Amino acid sequence: MFLLTFDLCFDKIYSRKSVFSFLGRLMEQNIIKFTGSNDKLFTRVVVDKLTPKLTLIVPETHNAILIKDGQMLQTLSSGRFLLADFFDLKTDLESAIEILFMSKTAKLKLLWGTPSKLLMFDENLQEDYHAGFSGDFEVQIGDPRKCYLYLVGASQDLTADALQERLLSNVVSVMETVVVEYLRENKVPFNQIAVHKKEISQKVLSALSHKLLSEYGIAVFSFNIANIIIDPEDHKRLSALGKKGSENQEIKTTCRRCGATLKEGVKFCSECGAPVDAGKICTNCSSENDANAKFCSTCGQKL
Repeated sequence: MFLLTFDLCFDKIYSRKSVFSFLGRLMEQNIIKFTGSNDKLFTRVVVDKLTPKLTLIVPETHNAILIKDGQMLQTLSSGRFLLADFFDLKTDLESAIEILFMSKTAKLKLLWGTPSKLLMFDENLQEDYHAGFSGDFEVQIGDPRKCYLYLVGASQDLTADALQERLLSNVVSVMETVVVEYLRENKVPFNQIAVHKKEISQKVLSALSHKLLSEYGIAVFSFNIANIIIDPEDHKRLSALGKKGSENQEIKTTCRRCGATLKEGVKFCSECGAPVDAGKICTNCSSENDANAKFCSTCGQKL
């Protein structure tokens, strides 16, 4: 005789009647097998007493981990197995064991977000500002044993929210490192980050996939930055600085004779003495144009 209980993971609910009806049929057949839908990362089964003929059937979609007294004993791929082959029936016949069905294909989409706004730096304005980020990412079990050791363990009710909470600090840490480095290397202005969301997301995905798989046995299949919110006061301050910088930038022109760079408004070239307002020389084709011309009449170059 044995007892099965299902880990109601990720908000899936089964009626008490259906569980015991299924249990009764399996007791008669001495068979344990996974028959649920493959939309959960794992399902836990508890067997309260081993029998010599008790058989475990693992489907193609799952791996199964045998657990006794909280210790992993064996990881089984798909197939049919006599449980007595993995235990000493002289000592374990009356022992309770657990079987954890770990899905090979089920994917779970989780949300992430920075708990508070992160400190960023605008390379162009040389100013700090704060920004909050949020989005989603999709995970799957990559290494069953590592996933059990570092995430599942003895938890009977690891919900999507609980898994999300356990992984959140890792997600935010990786995301912050990648974003700061990307903005610095590409000198992205504070008000242009959203334009680069897709490229930044791909870089975060690469770094996050390596970290979660190596540390937790979790494979990451997608990562998305959906929202970027810059602190309103910082946005206002940096916008004002950017506008002021544009106004203070010197407007320069080029001497039509020697090509020297001159300040706007001067009447004679400081290098060769040629009058500046006599006409404009195109820097592309060297043609002379009217003093008030905006484009070269020969090649169309902006003057």
